Amino acid sequence: MKRNALRFGIQARVVGLALLFTLLAAGTVLAGSAATLSDQLRRTTLQSAEYALQTAAAGIRQNIAEVDALADWCAAAPTVRTAMLTPISTASLTHTYYPIISNKFNSTHAAAYIQRFMIINSSGQSIMLGTAVSQSSTVDSGDLSLFPGLEEGGTQWERIVQDPRMQAGTTLTGIPITRSLSAAGGAYRAYVYLSVSTALITDPLRQFSLAEGAWLCWIMGDTLYRVERDSLTPIGSADQLPEPARGTGDTLDAGTLLYTASLAGRPCSVVACPLGAHRLYLAMVLPEGAMEPPPGLLVSPAFLSLAVLLAMGLGLALLLHWTVGAPIKALRRQIDTISQGDFSVDPDIEWNHELGDVGRGINGLSRSVSTLMARRLEDEKQKRDLEYRMLQNQISPHFIYNTLNSIKWMATIQHAPGVAEMVTALSRLLKNASKGTARLVTLQEEFALLGDYFTIQRYRYGGTVTMEIRPPEEELAASCRIPRFTLQPLAENAIFHGIEPKGGVGRLLITAEEKEGDVLLRLEDDGVGMTGEQIERVLAGPEGGEEKPFRHIGVWNVHRLLQLSFGPAYGLEIESVPGQGTAITVRLPRGAPSEKEEGHVQGPVGG
Repeated sequence: MKRNALRFGIQARVVGLALLFTLLAAGTVLAGSAATLSDQLRRTTLQSAEYALQTAAAGIRQNIAEVDALADWCAAAPTVRTAMLTPISTASLTHTYYPIISNKFNSTHAAAYIQRFMIINSSGQSIMLGTAVSQSSTVDSGDLSLFPGLEEGGTQWERIVQDPRMQAGTTLTGIPITRSLSAAGGAYRAYVYLSVSTALITDPLRQFSLAEGAWLCWIMGDTLYRVERDSLTPIGSADQLPEPARGTGDTLDAGTLLYTASLAGRPCSVVACPLGAHRLYLAMVLPEGAMEPPPGLLVSPAFLSLAVLLAMGLGLALLLHWTVGAPIKALRRQIDTISQGDFSVDPDIEWNHELGDVGRGINGLSRSVSTLMARRLEDEKQKRDLEYRMLQNQISPHFIYNTLNSIKWMATIQHAPGVAEMVTALSRLLKNASKGTARLVTLQEEFALLGDYFTIQRYRYGGTVTMEIRPPEEELAASCRIPRFTLQPLAENAIFHGIEPKGGVGRLLITAEEKEGDVLLRLEDDGVGMTGEQIERVLAGPEGGEEKPFRHIGVWNVHRLLQLSFGPAYGLEIESVPGQGTAITVRLPRGAPSEKEEGHVQGPVGG
């Protein structure tokens, strides 16, 4: 590990993350604010344009309504219909009906915008009024086809055309409004023709205020007109407008139409307010970007928001320093103290929060290490005491071996070979018991130990007890392993509790065989035998620590030792017939590991 490598502490990381989070939050807030402001500005611009258009359209709508009312009056008033659809004299038309029609025309507020107001009855007689009458040529019945809409069944507010009967050198354009009347199955026909000046539309818009780059548009029939100061200039068909946006919620009136189009070769937004009749719309064309907020508008709020959020981030960083950084430094100091060998407890690091839990854990570790070190010192002291006692205990067996060796040679000199043989067997038994350290031995070694033990018992019983060992094949006897002193307690139990109660005369047979991968050692005696209840008590082990003759504690210990060494599948099996004898089978694994190969002893098992 490179100690000089650049690293960042937790506090620095937390502060960095806090600042990064603050910047991200600031960016998100600014982006959201910009989007909201842009949307609000767009909506405000649209609604302001809509309101201005509606205000301007109100005056135009009033003028159009008066012109329509005049045309409808001519077609519906009984007096006028009589003059138009019945043959009358010219004098009657002039003296009787002209004043009525003239008064109606002059009482119309929009009369100043009507250039030609002409009524032609079924006889071809006409009455003509309007601002352009003085500049007009005479009109007779043969000129009707020149006026658009008269023979087409009528027209109104659909187009702008030139007046066909102006004097030479004079041109005049207007919006034709016509009515056609008929009576007596079509035998009598009369016409009403009005030519309305475009000033009726442009005059109310003279004071209209427009933003830079914006302009007004008049939509009439299928044609788009650009509203100039005193005229309407056609700019194309209304078909170039796409489908209007629906349900945006950006307009004050549901009837207002919003378009995103390209007019006059430039992309733009169009706000169109209906006039309520004849498919007429007054529209404002806003160039692209007109509804976007100016860049400078967001600079001040952006800097203010950023400054506030950064101040909050710094405050959060300081808070994290006091709540996280300082406790971490205290924990590091305590860990450094422990690493230097000082395991004293520091109560000041046990705060009432999560880092306090870490501090309590460190203090607990210090206590545990201190306890462990004290226990280690005590164990070392006990180990030295044990070694001292072992050295002392080794003196006594050494003295016993020398004494037994002296007795052996004295018996040999005095010609007592039995005593010498017993002393030799006892010496080997004691040496194996005191100096043997291997937990498992081969069958050969175990049979040798059993032979030394029986040598002593043979002299004790004067030869009335015999023992025969039938060892297995040499390879099996040398490879199969068994816990040391397993067979001796079983043989002793057979002699003392089986053969001796019968009179001290008997035979003990020991055989070995390999079966189903296991090795079975069988010890058979011809003693008094055991009942089934006694066998159960022998294998059940001692109860409450009491030891009685039929408890056969040595047998149970052997059974338990075998199970601890090899597992619950191994141990002793006892068969006995009272009065005839007992057979004990020792089950061993064929491939039991040697002491060096054995990794661990089997855990406790039931028994």
